[in-house]
Amino acid sequence: MSYDAIAERWNVTFDAANSMTAAGSVDAVPLLPQTNRLMSVTVKGFRADQDKPAYLLITGVDSTANHPLTLTGIVSLSDGVAKLAYRSNQDMNATVQVDGPDTGPQTLNVTSDYFPPWAPACCPLRKYTRTIGARGNAGLLIDLSDDRPWLGAWLGQPSEGDGPTGSGVVVSTIPGSPASAVLQPGDLILGVKGAAVPVGKPVYAFDEVGSHHPGDLVTLLISRHGQDSTVAVTLGSLADPHAAQPSAPIEGFIGIQVHPAAGSTPGLEVADISAGGPAARAGMREGQIVTAADDAPVRTVTDLLVALTDKAGHSLTLTVVDPSTHGSSSLTVSPQTAPSGRLASHTI
Repeated sequence: MSYDAIAERWNVTFDAANSMTAAGSVDAVPLLPQTNRLMSVTVKGFRADQDKPAYLLITGVDSTANHPLTLTGIVSLSDGVAKLAYRSNQDMNATVQVDGPDTGPQTLNVTSDYFPPWAPACCPLRKYTRTIGARGNAGLLIDLSDDRPWLGAWLGQPSEGDGPTGSGVVVSTIPGSPASAVLQPGDLILGVKGAAVPVGKPVYAFDEVGSHHPGDLVTLLISRHGQDSTVAVTLGSLADPHAAQPSAPIEGFIGIQVHPAAGSTPGLEVADISAGGPAARAGMREGQIVTAADDAPVRTVTDLLVALTDKAGHSLTLTVVDPSTHGSSSLTVSPQTAPSGRLASHTI
């Protein structure tokens, strides 16, 4: 690979670096995307196992971000074929070390600053170290350990007025994660370690959870269906296979506009219905009050948004009340993917 400073692009002589298929994936991905405007690159040999082919450890410097990339990627070379064996998902200041003798099994340690997931360009919380190596018969390079904590919950900001400033709503939990045993979709995280959310700090839980280590027991102050309580959870590690590239939640859409019901029935009053939308096809009428979704109470807009998460292509049973008769009935709707696509949420 050679860099053309005038054209600001790489002339690739190792052509496999521009389009390679990652281990376990069918998608070809660029190893050195020109959008990074890499100004320098370092390639060194790395052997994770004495009986496995050698790897190329590739790091680089991104001039636009003014810092070195953590680890651009690790490429395996076997029988003249280059394959992407590992790709870093974070670009941060980093020190890369290969421990062990020059030949034989080795372990790759990456030490870097840990940034909150929602602000990757600022605010490092502390140093972290992760270890990469080969595991299993396939000999693929994976994270063996990582001392960044993992809760395993997708956290979003509640709709205006549905929670205090800085609180986060649990949109969904990742199966097999620490959060999946103690948190439920719709829970509001109000504080960590018993301390309330500071005013003006959005999604405060990111900072607090990120300052801990795997294995730490933390206490979360939550609000569930309007009742405040505390739950204890032991944080996991980002090296947990369940934490590897979890699918982001998808926001559902049924085509209604709602506002809090003004009468004695708690819920959301339907103010408008989109013609031809899922709610209209299900027979929903303006003025009805949505009180539950799949038996979960609906009291706020945030409750309904959480209930619609990941429901696109599936059915959702809504309980509605007619304010004139106070009679309740059930409607089965089939949400679509919201026009906005993915829900504005992050994983911690």
